[in-house]
Amino acid sequence: MRLRQIDAFRGLAIVLMVFFTLYALLSGGPDFLMHNKQDSLHAGDFVLPLFIFASGMSLFFFAQKRKGSPKNYALDSIGRFGKLVLISFFLMLLAGAAPFTMDEVMLIALLSLPTLLIAVLPELFIYAGILLPPALYLALLSADALPDFSAAYLGGYPAAVFYLPVMLFGFLAGKSIYEKKGLLPIFAATLFLSVALLFLVPPYKMGASPSFMALASLLSIMLYICVGRAIRIRSLSALSPFFFEYLGRRPIRYWALMFVFFVIPVRFYLFANQMPAPVGLGPVQAASVSMAFLLFLFLVSKLTDGIVGFIETASEKN
Repeated sequence: MRLRQIDAFRGLAIVLMVFFTLYALLSGGPDFLMHNKQDSLHAGDFVLPLFIFASGMSLFFFAQKRKGSPKNYALDSIGRFGKLVLISFFLMLLAGAAPFTMDEVMLIALLSLPTLLIAVLPELFIYAGILLPPALYLALLSADALPDFSAAYLGGYPAAVFYLPVMLFGFLAGKSIYEKKGLLPIFAATLFLSVALLFLVPPYKMGASPSFMALASLLSIMLYICVGRAIRIRSLSALSPFFFEYLGRRPIRYWALMFVFFVIPVRFYLFANQMPAPVGLGPVQAASVSMAFLLFLFLVSKLTDGIVGFIETASEKN
């Protein structure tokens, strides 16, 4: 079962992820377009949790399709995890980073396993899974035992568990949509948790703070509702099937193409010329180049599908 709104939402999330990644590599400002900065909050910080939330929504339908067969559920879950880990491994290898280091794809892989494990339990356990990471964070904070999240990209492996509430909230949102219950209960839960946690810890992504995760979940629900309304009033009806919905069905491929055609060549260029990142383009230039590459990567993805479809058709004829 596929829903236009979820595909369009996930497609929008991956487009924003790619744009902010490209822009950060090309330009050092303005400040509000930056992300992954210590002890600060930026618009770009919410893009990765947005995709995590969208992935959680999709995981519900992944689980729903396989719930009648425990064997298939387990094998497909492990297969999905292994596929994402391999993609992360090769992207890091091509980028010159140490294999199995933390990146966006590895984070999605790590979050998907506990989500799919908890998914087979009653809904109460899912809410428990949402509350446990904030409780652990606050306990570690009070004991002055929080890991040093600044030591690795995205906080490294110690930060992964604190992103789990975002994916679980996404999973619950997918469940509510499937059961046609509406998103008001999930919205209320994220709003309450956001307000409560904001009084305890600042919402910093690079600190993996629970207030940031709750706030990111709240904003994800609000954006999902906006995407749905845009589709219903047809403001996205012409563009969405050909761009956002399409990319929402192939988000990891779009991310991988970004590495192959942009991130790796640019990093190699900077390394070969002993230049630091970012490249140093002005904000308008960086935004223009990033937008152009978004379209280029989309066309490459469509071309890939065309070639694969032609080969499959030719094979069937033979």
